[in-house]
Amino acid sequence: WEVSWDQLVTMASKRSAEQVERSERAELLARVQRDGFIGDYSGIRISSTGKRFRINGATVWEVYDRSGVRRGQACTFERSAVEMLD
Repeated sequence: WEVSWDQLVTMASKRSAEQVERSERAELLARVQRDGFIGDYSGIRISSTGKRFRINGATVWEVYDRSGVRRGQACTFERSAVEMLD
């Protein structure tokens, strides 16, 4: 998303979501929290420089530390699943 690695891995995902996508994003994250993961995420994101892109078919899961404390979510996807929109 056109930031350093340290910035990327600590960035709140809502900071790269389009405003219109945020309600759908909230529903998605609720599904992840309820089920532990999903394998069908698709959505539009925005880089730090304002470039819009769509991610298709990503897997999103819950992340816990060694003590079992929930720390957030993580996501993985194939580079070929990214479509630049701008």
